[in-house]
Amino acid sequence: MLLSIKDMNIEQKLGMLFCARIFNELNDDDMDFTIEMIKNHSLGSVQLPANRRDIIEKVLSAADYPILVFNDTEMGFPTSDLPKIPLMALAACDKEEYYSAFAKAIVSEAKACGYNGTWGPVIDILRCDGPCRVYRHLGDTPEKVSKAAEVIADVYRRNHYLSTGKHYPGAHTSWFDSHMTEGVSDATEEEIVNFDLVPYLDLMKKGLLPCVMTSHNVIKNIDPKYPASLSKKVIDLLRDRGYDGLIFTDSFAMMGILHKFGEKNIYGMAIAAGNDIVLPNFRHSMRESYNMLLQNYRDGAIPDERINDAVRHVLAAQAYVAKKPEEPTIFTEQDKIMLESVARDCVSAITDEGITAKLDGDNDEKLFIIVTENNFDPKNDDPETNVSKWYYPERIAKRIEEDFPGAAVEFLPEFSDEYDNDRVLSRAIEYKEVIFVSFCTTTSYLGTDSLTKRTEAVANCLIHSKKISAFVHFGNPYAMQQIYHVPRLILGYMIPDSQLYAIDALAGIIEPKGTVPYDIKFN
Repeated sequence: MLLSIKDMNIEQKLGMLFCARIFNELNDDDMDFTIEMIKNHSLGSVQLPANRRDIIEKVLSAADYPILVFNDTEMGFPTSDLPKIPLMALAACDKEEYYSAFAKAIVSEAKACGYNGTWGPVIDILRCDGPCRVYRHLGDTPEKVSKAAEVIADVYRRNHYLSTGKHYPGAHTSWFDSHMTEGVSDATEEEIVNFDLVPYLDLMKKGLLPCVMTSHNVIKNIDPKYPASLSKKVIDLLRDRGYDGLIFTDSFAMMGILHKFGEKNIYGMAIAAGNDIVLPNFRHSMRESYNMLLQNYRDGAIPDERINDAVRHVLAAQAYVAKKPEEPTIFTEQDKIMLESVARDCVSAITDEGITAKLDGDNDEKLFIIVTENNFDPKNDDPETNVSKWYYPERIAKRIEEDFPGAAVEFLPEFSDEYDNDRVLSRAIEYKEVIFVSFCTTTSYLGTDSLTKRTEAVANCLIHSKKISAFVHFGNPYAMQQIYHVPRLILGYMIPDSQLYAIDALAGIIEPKGTVPYDIKFN
């Protein structure tokens, strides 16, 4: 059944503006509250864990209306056996059929599990380097981003699967990760309208932007006081250009909003500013968070007219996902092959004139130095830390043994001490050429996705000594800006199999086909 706003009381209306967030560690009160809200027709949206089918089935069986069921699928469906693919790897391939296969895989698995929407694709335009950012971008120009996002969003549309353009309005110009502190942009309104908003407006005009997610970044030349998620001025940039879709806030668990505004009043502030659904702070119970929203209304923070307008957007989205798609897509075996090909086809090579990616010479004159993660026990209890292990130095070493029999391998911890540095530098004396293999990972709350200063120092000393013939890097390509010039730079993009294909490229087994997806000035 479809709900009607005329039959709703204020508690039900406010519930439509709330997303219950249920994670893997089941909180009984959160589950009880969510089921209670659904049975009372008082919940607009829910975020559910993909690996807990019991939770998904319990929630869906309680709903007799098309509640919005979301998950974050930026790199693919979380429990999929298909490769997890960061958007920068897709962009390095830059093939329409790969974008399509990526979206079709997500839709087919998500809808089979009961989901009807996702917070993606990311349509921010990459303006500069920054933590928890680069790997999530489809390009650094409006044209690149619009082209790729249109393919992905069209697959979602054909399946009545709600896509969400994020993180509105883009314009990331500061170094900070807004999971950790407030980001501030110095972009002007004119720059934002003519650059950052282009993908939003392109998708909107083509009916491919059913939802938007606002960021917690302050656009100081439009509203120096409030972040986009709390700023009517910033949200109205899109509304005034005809946007009538559903708007989510980004997570209220992020420090970019909590450090400055706390939590007590932000729910009401967000709805009053023009958002339609809030994503509460998962660190509190859902009941507590909803009661904050309810109290904000009772305190007069949210006009009834704004509530009714927001509910209208939510109900329209629910009606949309309830309709049977007229032209649904089918994920085919060919699509699967394409997705599995991304790891190979994204590998990129930047070489000096007259030099190929392939290494020549005797293998027994080659030393590979592979940077490794330090051994520590990460505490994976933050549900918004969304990048799992992807770098496997042991597999790289095995592929080197296969492709370059007779070559030597040394491992160097990313936070090496003086003994580690002495060990690898002394070993390099024995060899004619060194191939340096590095990585940098990225996720929320990490604060950086660069090489460590210690890794940079060892690499640059070897380059200065004219020892390094090739540098292979996985992760954020901007990290290579701190590395001196090398004749061969091979880039991979956070896909485990790319680590094998990059070594194959050095061996001349494959030709690196990828293109660096961003305009980066390397040394």
